[in-house]
Amino acid sequence: MLRLAPRSVAFALSAAILVAGSGAAVAASEQEMAEYRRDCTMDYTRLCSAYDPGSPQVRQCFAARRAELSPRCAATIAKYETPEKPQRRR
Repeated sequence: MLRLAPRSVAFALSAAILVAGSGAAVAASEQEMAEYRRDCTMDYTRLCSAYDPGSPQVRQCFAARRAELSPRCAATIAKYETPEKPQRRR
């Protein structure tokens, strides 16, 4: 398992979680990244640190373990989550 210094984890997490749980990867603003770092670093360390920060697996891990996220992290993710647009049938 990859071990990173807390500061490295926080930086990597900000890059990793663009919009966790969302199917669409959306570039987050600096404010969003700061909130993800502040609210979700411990959740990353506790639940998903087996995956390289910045990988699609981290986002998948957060989505799969959503029920286990801290209330603060879950609220931050929900705040910035963008629902996928339904596909139009032709």
